[in-house]
Amino acid sequence: GFIHYILNRCLFNSSDLKDIENIYSYYYNKEEFLRFSSSSGKFVGYTEIGVKTAELANNDPDQMSRRRAEKETFCKPNIDGDYSTILTK
Repeated sequence: GFIHYILNRCLFNSSDLKDIENIYSYYYNKEEFLRFSSSSGKFVGYTEIGVKTAELANNDPDQMSRRRAEKETFCKPNIDGDYSTILTK
C-alpha cells in the first residue's frame, strides 16, 4: 500500500515566539515532498509534484495565512504548557 501523512512540528529553544519554528511536512511513501517552514514563511517542494504543489499553496492567501498563524496558535500554547509542567521542574 501507499502511505501519505503530514507531520506538524514545533522546534524551540525557549517559550519566546521568536525562538519557535513551525515546520509542516507532507510525506508520501516515507519521502518528504512538501514543507512549510515558519522561518521562510513559504512552502518548498522537494519532488516534481511537491514543487507544483508549493507553487499553488504559496499563491493561496487562505492557506498561507493559516500556516503562518500556526506558530502562534498551535506551537506557542503547547510550548507554554511544556515549560510550565515539565521543563521548569
